[in-house]
Amino acid sequence: MQEQQKLMVEFDDFSKVLIRMLNSCIKEPNTHLAIMVMQEDDGMARLDFIKNMEYKFVELLTCEFQRSEEELVRQHIAYRYNSLKSRMALMQARLADVNAMVKAKNPSLLLQLKKPASSSGAGPRRGSAH
Repeated sequence: MQEQQKLMVEFDDFSKVLIRMLNSCIKEPNTHLAIMVMQEDDGMARLDFIKNMEYKFVELLTCEFQRSEEELVRQHIAYRYNSLKSRMALMQARLADVNAMVKAKNPSLLLQLKKPASSSGAGPRRGSAH
């Protein structure tokens, strides 16, 4: 597969290379470009990573994509939603446990933690010019 795709990196390292390319586009937008061309008729798309070498543009990597079936996309969205929902329930339960422990050990601390942030001295400063 590596020879067929003309890859100069091992397949196991491909995700790291892709992340590095995306980060380069974010951090160095003047020299690194990511261009995605989507075809509406056949559901295909191509993502090109290009580097501006001042005197020429060099194509670093091309990734081809194919649109997934709508049902598959729905399944992925439902899975991610349910996963986040269960993580949030676990975090809320953990927060309730911590609140109960703090309430038992130091009730005044719990009251201070529950105060809104605006009442913690975030008002106007003295001596500031209006």
